Amino acid sequence: MTEIILVLRREHGNITKLLNALERQIAVFDRAGEPAYDIIDGVIDYLLSYPDLYHHPKEELVLAKLRERKPAAIETVGDLKLEHELLASKAREFAAGVRAALERTAPPRGSLGQWTQNFIDLQMRHLEQEERVFFPEALKALTSEDWAELEAKMTDEDDPLFGGNVGERYKALHREILDWDRQNKRR
Repeated sequence: MTEIILVLRREHGNITKLLNALERQIAVFDRAGEPAYDIIDGVIDYLLSYPDLYHHPKEELVLAKLRERKPAAIETVGDLKLEHELLASKAREFAAGVRAALERTAPPRGSLGQWTQNFIDLQMRHLEQEERVFFPEALKALTSEDWAELEAKMTDEDDPLFGGNVGERYKALHREILDWDRQNKRR
């Protein structure tokens, strides 16, 4: 396993944790409770920025190298760049809709849960497809020289939520995720 794939898989795990935190907060909202708005806002803010700035560019570098090495694999993998653009567009739509719902301007409480679940399902299907198809294809086709070349091209930005320096904006969300992880390890 290459370091790049390990990093991408770790980032997928982090995104999954965020989607789970979002799901928990929207469930509170759907039960007519008051969710932790700072957590919802943190998830939305993170999903609007980190994947497009740092995560997807790494995957697209790997995809470009895979296209160069094994063009036939691209048919199996699909157009990840287009999928990433779609996910970014859906994240922007979702952010606007959730913020409107939380301000009680639209949509009604009952439909927000289904809308959120559709968004989460879209994100999860994308992550699963990359894990199941894209990463294995890349691991089979790329050489150690390819991975070294890719590593040299990638930025090593500190993740503002899961990195060593948690940004002020993400502190409540970080605590939520850590608390959830601790509770689930006890079970």
